[in-house]
Amino acid sequence: MRLIVAVACLLLVASCANIPEQTNAYVIPNSSAQPQQRVQLPDRDADPIMVVRKFIEDSGDTAMAEAYLTDEAKRLWRPDSQPTIVDDDFSTVPRQQAKDADPETASVEVKSTTKGRLDSHKSFIPQVKQDSGIVKLVRKDGQWRISETPNNAMIIPISSFTNNYRPVKLYFYDTSKEVPVPDQRFLPGSPLPSASEIISLLLQGPATGLQGAVHSAIPSSAVQRTNATTSTRDGATIVNLGMLGDQTIETKRAIATQIVLSLQDVPTTTVRLQVEDMPLVPDQPDWKVSDVQADGGRTTPRPGLNGMMVVGNRVKDLRDGKPIANPAGSGEYRVESAAQSVDGSQLAVVERLNNGEMQLRVGGLTEGLRAIQVTGTEMTRPTWQYPVASNEIGKEVWVVANNTINRAVRNREGTWMPLPVNQSEIEGFGKITELRLSRDGVRVAVVADGKLVVGAVVRANNSTDVAISAPKQLLPSITNVVGVDWLDNSRLVVATNSPTGPVWQVPVDGIQAQRYNLANLTLPLSSITAAPSRQIVVTDAVGMWTASDIGQVWLPHPQSQAQGPGARPFYPG
Repeated sequence: MRLIVAVACLLLVASCANIPEQTNAYVIPNSSAQPQQRVQLPDRDADPIMVVRKFIEDSGDTAMAEAYLTDEAKRLWRPDSQPTIVDDDFSTVPRQQAKDADPETASVEVKSTTKGRLDSHKSFIPQVKQDSGIVKLVRKDGQWRISETPNNAMIIPISSFTNNYRPVKLYFYDTSKEVPVPDQRFLPGSPLPSASEIISLLLQGPATGLQGAVHSAIPSSAVQRTNATTSTRDGATIVNLGMLGDQTIETKRAIATQIVLSLQDVPTTTVRLQVEDMPLVPDQPDWKVSDVQADGGRTTPRPGLNGMMVVGNRVKDLRDGKPIANPAGSGEYRVESAAQSVDGSQLAVVERLNNGEMQLRVGGLTEGLRAIQVTGTEMTRPTWQYPVASNEIGKEVWVVANNTINRAVRNREGTWMPLPVNQSEIEGFGKITELRLSRDGVRVAVVADGKLVVGAVVRANNSTDVAISAPKQLLPSITNVVGVDWLDNSRLVVATNSPTGPVWQVPVDGIQAQRYNLANLTLPLSSITAAPSRQIVVTDAVGMWTASDIGQVWLPHPQSQAQGPGARPFYPG
């Protein structure tokens, strides 16, 4: 008998020694759930109004919110469906009960201002409106508990949302399939993101608002073969995919870039990429963020490009105030606005003609500019698409003439051709007074009737067709917008003529804005420009001002006094 037991123990030890770092088990939902914490129960003496308020205030933490529900309501409640995010100042109003109503029941009306919701992709969708719903309660064992919520869904105040959800940037590719594009999502739970959750969202593809504008190198057939795990040997995050199909080495490296950039918020320095337990890229099993490039260096202006400004109908250097060596700087053209291409080689200007009309001119920075067949009585400042191919110079510029979006494209022969943009989805927002292409070219920010609107730029394959898709107004509380620019690919800076907030920083999904310092700015503001790793420059009633951070006091630009309030600064792009 002792011999049998000894042999059994030896077999058990041997089997344990052969357990690998990760197993071949398939992905288990919620495998990343953190250890459950002790939930504080509701106050025994809380009345219906307080129970409903605390339920909503705690709704960002599912475990805490469920403590306010009856057992039946817990089974019906859908906290992971598509939660609605509301302002913090919601109201809870008791409903008058009928005379013959059960005294052990109660109803409370919840009135709130909806900011938006999370969709099935975990993307924030702005949707500002006034809303109300009825919450029903029952008293059991002397305590009030919620028996029914509106549509069995979840309402989360914005403060609870920001405390309990974490933003995660997934990465896809622009039309060149070389430049990674951020796509922000929100995941509930602890401050540490789960690699499995992030990879699961990445495999589902881009958010609804970006579909058609971005692409994924990961085939739609791909799955997580096993849960993303942490190596017990060296702490690397192990991502094991399956059903990837036959892919070129270039595509595999593109897949690696997407995954590594998307896992930047995971507390790890190394990502071990596998397909069916084998390295995704045979000669490089492990990856770090330093192994991939975020944008290929083509979407951001070089440090040597100082920026320019339009002053007195001439284009000048933003650093020293001298006119540029171009007919646009000498006064040959009556320049109303201008834009320099991202690579710095090209210039586009809006010229006012003697008859009052405006026309677009485009050309090399060191040569005369050609008139393009884009004219109108009103025209926005131009904006450039970055050079898609690494060996290209700027060859596409956008402008709005008489509320019609135009793009001028240079063909292989060097001729600039005006081409249309399908703007049917954005027309309902009103007259366009500003339009800026994002630095990765997949989004467009628009000022329409003083509102801030962002949409996706959808380019048809093997066609010149381009359309603005899924436009959304961001933060209706920010009014009287006069200018906008891209701080980076996922944040905007906005200039307004609102005394409560002249300058704002707005995430591209519009979930919550941050106001820049009010000090020193004098309304009205007339323009704003921004670029990655550069100071923001705004022009107000006095002159140009600069700031780098949200809380920083605005300081006079070195050229402010010399150029005055008529200066219109711009960085390349």
